[in-house]
Amino acid sequence: MIDRNKHTKSASDTELIKQIQRLQQYLKTYEELTEKIRTATVIDRSIYDGEQDQEWLSIHREDYAQMMAILAKLDLCNPWNQIIQPRMTK
Repeated sequence: MIDRNKHTKSASDTELIKQIQRLQQYLKTYEELTEKIRTATVIDRSIYDGEQDQEWLSIHREDYAQMMAILAKLDLCNPWNQIIQPRMTK
């Protein structure tokens, strides 16, 4: 007897494998981003005299650029479709 679903199953399996590979790549990129955030150079500016806002931290510019490059790989936020909201002030 001929299995007519054999080709369909194979195509379906191929699609599942491709989807799993894409998800594994996303996971790898998220792991890369997590590690970059964890190891980024951050400066607590509140310990310096004259600093008026103690709610902010500074991050090293190169670390920030690397984080943004990793985020660009994910391409999930679609920045061209987002509206930038004005900063809320107290």
